Amino acid sequence: MPAPFKQLARDQFAELLRKFDFKRKINAVHMHHTWRPNHSQYDRNDGHRTILGMFVHHTRVNKWQDIAQHVTIAPDGTIWLGRNWNLPPVSASGHNGNSQIGPFMFEIIGDFDQNCDRLEGEQLATVLDVIARVQMRFGLAPETLKFHNEMSVKSCPGTAIDRATILSEVRKLHQDLAQSAQAPRAMRGGPFDQQDLEINDVVEAALDSLGRDAPPATDPADAEPNYDSPDRGTTAPGASRAIARDSGLTAQMLSALRPHLVNLNLGQFSKNGKWKTDRGDVDAIFDQHLEQALQRAEQRGELLRIVFFAHGGLVKESAGLEIAHKHLAWWKDNGIYPIFFVWETGFFETVGQLLARSQQGTRNFVSDHITDPLIEAAARKLKGPTLWGGMKLSAERASADNASLSGQGGAHYVASKLKAFCDKHDAAKIELHAAGHSAGSIFHAHFLAAARALEVPSFKTAHLLAPAIRVDLFKKLMAGLVGPGKGVDHLTIYTMLKDHERDDTCTVIYRKSLLYLVYHALEPEEETPILGLEQCLRADPQLQSLFGLDSNTSAAGEVIFSITPIDKGKSASTSTTHGGFDDDAPTMNSIARRILGKADADVITEYKRDAARAFDMWENQVDWPARVHQPGTAPSTRAAAPIVVSPGRDGGRKRALCIGINQYAAAPLAGCVADAEEWARTFTQLGFDTRLMRDGEATHADMVSSLSELIDSGSPGDVIAFQFAGHGTRLPDLDGDDEDGTDEAMVPYDYAGGRFLIDDDVRAIFSRIPDGVNVTCFFDCCHSGTNTRFGIGAAFGDGAGVRDRRRRFLPATDDMKKAHEQYRAQSAAKRTLQAGGRESMRNIAFSACLSDQVAWESDGHGDFTVRATRLLQAGIEGITNQQLNERIVSAFGADARQRPLLDCASAASGLGLLQPLMLRGSLLAAPAATPGIDMRADAIRSLQAVIQQLQSS
Repeated sequence: MPAPFKQLARDQFAELLRKFDFKRKINAVHMHHTWRPNHSQYDRNDGHRTILGMFVHHTRVNKWQDIAQHVTIAPDGTIWLGRNWNLPPVSASGHNGNSQIGPFMFEIIGDFDQNCDRLEGEQLATVLDVIARVQMRFGLAPETLKFHNEMSVKSCPGTAIDRATILSEVRKLHQDLAQSAQAPRAMRGGPFDQQDLEINDVVEAALDSLGRDAPPATDPADAEPNYDSPDRGTTAPGASRAIARDSGLTAQMLSALRPHLVNLNLGQFSKNGKWKTDRGDVDAIFDQHLEQALQRAEQRGELLRIVFFAHGGLVKESAGLEIAHKHLAWWKDNGIYPIFFVWETGFFETVGQLLARSQQGTRNFVSDHITDPLIEAAARKLKGPTLWGGMKLSAERASADNASLSGQGGAHYVASKLKAFCDKHDAAKIELHAAGHSAGSIFHAHFLAAARALEVPSFKTAHLLAPAIRVDLFKKLMAGLVGPGKGVDHLTIYTMLKDHERDDTCTVIYRKSLLYLVYHALEPEEETPILGLEQCLRADPQLQSLFGLDSNTSAAGEVIFSITPIDKGKSASTSTTHGGFDDDAPTMNSIARRILGKADADVITEYKRDAARAFDMWENQVDWPARVHQPGTAPSTRAAAPIVVSPGRDGGRKRALCIGINQYAAAPLAGCVADAEEWARTFTQLGFDTRLMRDGEATHADMVSSLSELIDSGSPGDVIAFQFAGHGTRLPDLDGDDEDGTDEAMVPYDYAGGRFLIDDDVRAIFSRIPDGVNVTCFFDCCHSGTNTRFGIGAAFGDGAGVRDRRRRFLPATDDMKKAHEQYRAQSAAKRTLQAGGRESMRNIAFSACLSDQVAWESDGHGDFTVRATRLLQAGIEGITNQQLNERIVSAFGADARQRPLLDCASAASGLGLLQPLMLRGSLLAAPAATPGIDMRADAIRSLQAVIQQLQSS
């Protein structure tokens, strides 16, 4: 709205919200702080002047059509009206919505980064009131509140504001407002109370201003407030547009996908991909979007048909988004509401390094020298079954509701919401369907079993395209569900005839389809029956009967073998590649006809094949990191030495302990729990059995016992990873074992009683590392250099001028030192183990910074964690400890304020990262780090070396 801007009290805002005629649906509430002006810069005598200044900057400098926000909340708790509520706000790139649907966005005047303004009193009360009332006006869950930093690389609405605390207060306010709405309204002084009349007058004036027809929305969809100054360094130009650019989809396309998409990473809602999903997003799908879709279907006299689609497990996230966008309009044009599971498995990022093409010379080598049996042997030797098993575990975890499998999975939560939605409505008005491609069949076997266990109504149809699920797992989870009323009324498989299966390729390297690679090399047992292979279907009497491949004419299942004699109708399929089924027009049209109950000759909206996807499914399916090279040097072109794979045991258990602490009594942190969760996801992706300890779970006693148990139970061949994110500190050395007179320490949750985990404690535990056990540590806190062989401690600098960051160092006060001395004296915890030199180290330690530097966290994550986990998630095959450290250093750039450090015995620096030790005491031998080598080329050379060994054996 143009100036002058209206100023309202909370009760006036509530009345205005009740009366305003919204033309657009609100699906979320976005929360920002202004940063500038802060509290001290707000004109308390003439607040309108401050708001007008923001309006001028937004419209004249940023060239937006109006002030960015719908309302602004002043330090005194009053509310300034802003942009027309029927216009989308300028909130976050890709999240602004449009004139039909989108967020309600508010700004809080102030700078709420750590050690700056405080959100409290009347201002906090108004913030909570605005969030709760807008959500309740549109039937939204509290979790639909979005902080700007969840949608962009910003600290906004401030690092000192804890989202969990805000959500807790909003939930309480939801309950209070709901109760007050049911109570009879007490009259203050009669039917025409003066206060009521004043509220009404203000509201009517505001309605007059806001009620004018909203002009067409003209702001760019990727418009976003900056909040940056030269010293903040929050984001590079264009970073806010990365989500649309990386996926090849515009912000408008991504916005259209939101009501139809659930993104999962290792079974949990994805917090770190190009597309983030949380419970609030799923709630919005079922509580808002499907409700509206049901109303529209009823108006047309049609059923609401919902299809759940799961892509294959070898698809990168951006490709999954592209597939979903490609399918979206077609499903909707046919009157079908799609919900896409985009599930990131971590499988392709690793296997792709072994099989994907790198350069023409490599392709020629492959064509001339490698046969399929050698590829199968190499894939098995290089732990293909472990990697494939990790992908299958992701599918299982997604639909699990089991603490041993990391708690409730994202797909299980979807199934529970589906159950509630179906229970709420007439079941005769809703039809459920499912379709899964390749490993999506594994995903759906678990999802449909979970849905049945929750007593979700039976799915009318299910469709498995080139299913990569094991036959025994299919029989265990899904076969018993097939049949009217059992869980899946009718099941159709689309797969290739065996001649086409054998004529397919996994890139040029493997000359048969992926299903044969799974059959021969990726399952623990060779020649494991796979549901999508014709030979396996025909060899199993139970499957023959289930799918009518024998004389059973009443089978509830059916197989359509591609290529079919005709390319039209509900039983047509013409794909000749494993990866091509979900873009094969006859296959997709057949699925649509079966969902709609249409005959072959009935008219539907025909699927159009995407010519741009006519490529080998293994090509360009990895979001590769950039080439790695040392800052200030040209990338090297020297070839790396081939990796030598030592014969011996394949290794034992892989276990990880991840600890993150934010809730310190003094100097709380904001990103450590998120870091620990990210490390846990990363280690799980790499095949580790992972334990996670957060905040109050990480007491001194629990940290010592958990780390001790991990070390003491180790056996030769085990790989143990230990990660800590939290405060470090330095304390007086009480036993004289450190030359500098200080002990470095991790700060547990209950440090107030003097319970610090000092370097002596950790040395004592690590001295017990059994022979042949690889213990690798990752510390995202301040470092003690090489004084102690343990990676945390010294603080340096005060970080002045950096407003969006926190130091992970807790200076020891006199009280802390006294408590430490008393605790050590009382507990007899003093250690006498002397600190050995670097060469005596039995563990490998990656630390966030050098001894004269500070470890920083920014925007809710440790700077070290963000870079290190990204590199690990891209795959660790063939990478040495030294190479990882150099790549992390390179990722920080030339002018970084912290430089990570690798601390270990010199012989360990060139050993394989997180690889098992051999019984003879050495790790997998690896070449010295070679900057500038593309990771894909490294992986191909690894494969070549293994194949050469196999050929000569």
